[in-house]
Order: sequence, then C-alpha cells, then structure tokens
Amino acid sequence: MRLLACIVVWLAVLSARAQVSDFKEVNFGRADSVARLYPNYPLTNLPDLAGKLTRPFTNEAEKFRAVFTWVCLNIRNDYELYLKNKQHREQCKTEAELKAWYKEFSKTLYYELLNNHKTICTGYAYLIRELALASGLECVIVDGYGRTPGAKLNKNLPNHNWNAVKLNGKWYLCDATWASGKIDSESKQFVSRFNDQYFLTDPQIFEKNHFPLDKKWHLTLTNLTVDKVLRSKR
Repeated sequence: MRLLACIVVWLAVLSARAQVSDFKEVNFGRADSVARLYPNYPLTNLPDLAGKLTRPFTNEAEKFRAVFTWVCLNIRNDYELYLKNKQHREQCKTEAELKAWYKEFSKTLYYELLNNHKTICTGYAYLIRELALASGLECVIVDGYGRTPGAKLNKNLPNHNWNAVKLNGKWYLCDATWASGKIDSESKQFVSRFNDQYFLTDPQIFEKNHFPLDKKWHLTLTNLTVDKVLRSKR
C-alpha cells in the first residue's frame, strides 16, 4: 500500500509539472506586479480595468494571470452571503424554486460585488469571465460541485462555480474563490491569502474536489461523477 501511495503521488507530481511546462517560459511575476498596481479599482467599467491589467502583455497566459491575480487579491469571500444562499437553496423543493431564488439572489450578489468587492463563488466566476472576455480571451463559468473538508454533497444541489479559460488554443481550469483565501472556521471571517494552486491546475488534480455538471469540463477522460463520489462515501 505504501508503494502504491508513492506511485500515486509521483504521478500527480509529474502531471502537475506537465501542466506548468505549458508556460515554462512565462514569468507570471510580471503579471502579478501589474495586478498589484490597481488595488480596490472600481468595477463600474470592466473593459477599462481589463485594459489596465492586460495592456502590458502580448502573451495570453500573462494576460489571464493578471486578471486572475487581481480578482483574488481584491475580492473578498463573504460568509454571510454564502450562508444565506446555502440556507435558501436547501429550502427549495423544485428546480423552478431554485431558479427563482438564484434570479432574486443574483441582484444581491451583483450589488455587493460592485459596491463592496464582496461575493461568493458565483461572483468570482462571473468577474473572471467578464474580465477575461474584455481582454479578448475565451472563458466560461463552470457549474458543479466543490468538495471541501466536512462538506456534504447533494447531487440535487450544485454548490460551486469556477472557470475554464482557453489559452493558446487549449482549455485550462481555475478557481478564483479557493485561490483568494479561506473563511476562518472559528471567526467566520475571510482570510485573504493568494494561492495559485488553483490557477491553471492540472485537470487530474483539479477533479479530486471539483465535479462539473457538464463532464466535458473535467478536461480528462475520467468517468468520475458526483454520484460515484457519493456512493463511495456510503
């Protein structure tokens, strides 16, 4: 068993390195530095912000890195918003009720994001997509399930959003919510801590705790689904 565990870790490291090697000639420190030039920049004109972040670069990966880093450094994950959304979602008994709730709650999310730079995963994914599109990059929001320690997944209630971005003709995965920091378990306050582990993460590693509704966004040949994960827990 110990040998098997070592092999699994070794393969994961090789896989992660293979992903990083796509951009081995890119110095992401330059993009991070540009992102830090615009702290708390207003969100009232996203094309303007996108231009400031990406104009210094011609490389698509650097452009996206500047966008990703800015979002992670300037947007706070709000626990009260998360809790409010979670409680209402769990009360919805039909898909129609769930859609109605999302439509209403999206107004609150947009207001908090625009005026207070606070949101939950939906807002992070939305902002990443809009800034990427304004930068000329193809980017989508991925809906699905995020598994965190102690979290109970319900296959009828997707609980997370993240992004897929196309760079140099290839799709990559990222999660700005988890890369921006975490909610302290005791104080319930957001602790900002940039973690680029969730920036263009290798799909085989990413899928260990991200389960998209549309399986094509695994970006692997996996047959892993949230149903299989739930059955494995029984």
